[in-house]
Amino acid sequence: MFCGRNGYKNVCLTVNGKEQAMEVKDFISNCVDSGYEWTEGEHEGKAGYFVRSKQFDTKVHIATDAIEKNEWLKLNKGIIQGKDLYHMTRIVGYYSKIQNWNKSKIGELKDRHAGNYTTR
Repeated sequence: MFCGRNGYKNVCLTVNGKEQAMEVKDFISNCVDSGYEWTEGEHEGKAGYFVRSKQFDTKVHIATDAIEKNEWLKLNKGIIQGKDLYHMTRIVGYYSKIQNWNKSKIGELKDRHAGNYTTR
């Protein structure tokens, strides 16, 4: 069972299927390698692990039985919650990732998207 907070909504889903069994120690090792913070804890009566990703701003609880029944790729999708996208734009013929831009550059991009071409 994955339980996470996505905006103001609680997101909970149960994961079924047995692809490749994973041991809890391997799960914790993968969390550490991916830069996730984790703590052991119980949620809605199920023992498991709370996992937090600062990079994707997600927090989830993954039950121990879900860890043991699923492979890392499926568990990681629950942690990331689809937030592993790159936002790109094309300026003067070049593609650029905007995630590392400063506030001013992002403001210019928003003005271009809004069609605000006034000079200041």
